[in-house]
Amino acid sequence: MTLSAQVPPRRAVAFCLMLCLALSAADHAATDGRSLLRATVPGAFGVRYLPDRALLTYTVPPQQGEEDFALSLYLPEPMKWGYLDRAPLGPAQYTWDAEARQVRLTLPFGSHRLHLGWAGTGKLPPVGLTIPVTADGKSVGALRARFDLSAMDATGSVALGPAQASLRLELAAEVDPERVSLTCGHQTIRRWRKAGTALVARSSLLMGEGRRLTLRVEQYGLDSSPIAEVLFERVRPPSHVVRAEQDQIPDDAILVEAEDFADSGGTPVSVEPGSHYDEHGGASVFSFHGDGAWLEWLIDVPEAGEYDLYARVACADDLSFRSIRVDGSPPTGLALVQFPSTGGWAHAPGEWWLVKIAGTDAQTPPLELDAGEHRIRFTGVLEHHLNVDYLLLAPHR
Repeated sequence: MTLSAQVPPRRAVAFCLMLCLALSAADHAATDGRSLLRATVPGAFGVRYLPDRALLTYTVPPQQGEEDFALSLYLPEPMKWGYLDRAPLGPAQYTWDAEARQVRLTLPFGSHRLHLGWAGTGKLPPVGLTIPVTADGKSVGALRARFDLSAMDATGSVALGPAQASLRLELAAEVDPERVSLTCGHQTIRRWRKAGTALVARSSLLMGEGRRLTLRVEQYGLDSSPIAEVLFERVRPPSHVVRAEQDQIPDDAILVEAEDFADSGGTPVSVEPGSHYDEHGGASVFSFHGDGAWLEWLIDVPEAGEYDLYARVACADDLSFRSIRVDGSPPTGLALVQFPSTGGWAHAPGEWWLVKIAGTDAQTPPLELDAGEHRIRFTGVLEHHLNVDYLLLAPHR
């Protein structure tokens, strides 16, 4: 019995082509013209054509009285090398039919994977590689690398954070920076600059505690990791806010209601007047996700000088993190700010806290602002929520 499938046009083989065939006794009739695949027994077959090889996967149950079966597969050029699973194919296991442009193989029953190549050196993607991860010279974990013929993905959790850090990738081989990315939570680094034998991220990374990393290199035919090591440098823990004494609004403070935000992005926030206890101005912002969502407020400063930054917030999580920018840049210490739990989401007394973010008693210096309009943006990072009632700018004393 011979089972067959029609060959595609030859020009299609220059690109990635995937064909999955489930061949049974009903499929045995020969097709007109050249065949893509012929098998002497029924089974399930998958064929994928790549620039230098065909990938063939199959599952064929054992046949009584037979030790193996024969299969023919179309290739655009004569076969030069091959692997059954990860074992090289010997010359006795295949022949080339130049007229039919097919390789003829004798194969074992079961489930197997073949690489059948007509170009290149015939290297297979490696298995079992790890990439070390260090932070300021100390080991904090490793990424386990997995390869297919189109890319490498290396994943793992690291004992680092919460923190802001600079990111550096030491190279083991040349690689196109545009094909490299590193993802941590909702943040993905894709822009790099070359620095000697390393790629340096053009922006810092915000890390949660024990955060999972995914390093991806999109390059065909990798036979080893082009990244030798992932390094976090200048690791900086988050700044902490300070609860304002008796939650009193300072004199001469400029107050902006949270619900009067000028712009937003990412997951939408909720504003429902009267939905929370003791809302200033009758409303607040809630469901402010820590997934890269952001809110931006406009504040008009009457005169140049130093200002302390406050916010009235509520949080039932153990903590919450925000990145704060003023006019597009993070002031000193505000790239990652940790807000505490206030005991609830402001559905009961005492769950709104007025906290000082920058200025006297806070970990960060006051903001230096010119007279005029300024944009203050809060961006949610990591996974925690935060409710916001209002923002304050108070002259620094």
